[in-house]
Formats: sequence, structure tokens, C-alpha cells
Amino acid sequence: MISLRYFTDFLLRSSRSIGLMLMLFLTCSLVSCDKLPRNGKLDGHWQLMELNGTSVRHEGTYWSFQLDLLQLKSLTHSPITEVQYSGGVVARFSHQGDSLILTKGYLMNRDYQQDILIDSTHKADLTAYGITEFPMRYRVLLLTDEELTLIADHHRLVFRKF
Repeated sequence: MISLRYFTDFLLRSSRSIGLMLMLFLTCSLVSCDKLPRNGKLDGHWQLMELNGTSVRHEGTYWSFQLDLLQLKSLTHSPITEVQYSGGVVARFSHQGDSLILTKGYLMNRDYQQDILIDSTHKADLTAYGITEFPMRYRVLLLTDEELTLIADHHRLVFRKF
């Protein structure tokens, strides 16, 4: 039979272990909060459906937003550039209210562990993605759980959530 002393020692050790595990869990939860979505409905994967009034649904062009990074993908287009890179395009962005600004664009060069800034030295034509320059400023005309419409100068981009 277990004595009362051993039983109370066991309960105290168990309570401490549970308390420590709970503190560890809460600490990890708080530390990882900076990776949670912070762009509201904008976060996620969007398919470009219409560019300047023309349907481009079949071209398979996608914008993916997470934190402050936008990844651009197309099944049918690659950026037109003379720069050697290993594939892919990303951009930094800022989203506040009805404003979306693509601040900088990069050609991903993972073979050399260094992305290439798109600028006057390293040019890339991204018009197939709806981007004509960096920084690129859009007005968010519509943003719902299913649809996104952006306007910049004479350009209109319509996306569906994918």
C-alpha cells in the first residue's frame, strides 16, 4: 500500500510538471504569434482572372501573400529579363486600408543563395503579372473572402481567392 507521504510527493511533482509544461506551451505560443496572418483577407493565394478587361484565367498567374512577402507564379509566363536566375519572383509589399504598395521585386536565384533586386541594373518585365514598375501602387477597389480588385493608373486586376 502507498503511504500518504509518497502520494503527496507524487502529486506535488505532477503539479510542477504540468505547470512547467503549461508555461512552456504558453511561451511557445506567444513567441510564434509574429508569424500569424497580419494582412486580413489579403493573405493567401489569388488567381489573376482579368487584366485590363481581358480574361487571363487560362494563363495560370498567381499572387500569394504572406506576412510582407508576395510570391508571383505563372504557368505560362516567365519574367522577360536578361538576368540569369534560377526561377521565381517575389516582392515586398505594404498593405494598409485601400492601399497596396509593392515596394521591391526580386528574381529568385536559389542556386547562388542570393535573390536579385529588380532595378535599373537588373531589369525584368512583369507586365504579364500586372506589374509595370517598382514601387507599384495599387488602390484596393474590392477585397472580400473570394475576390480582389486592384487599380493602378490605367490598369485593373481582378483576382479570385484560390
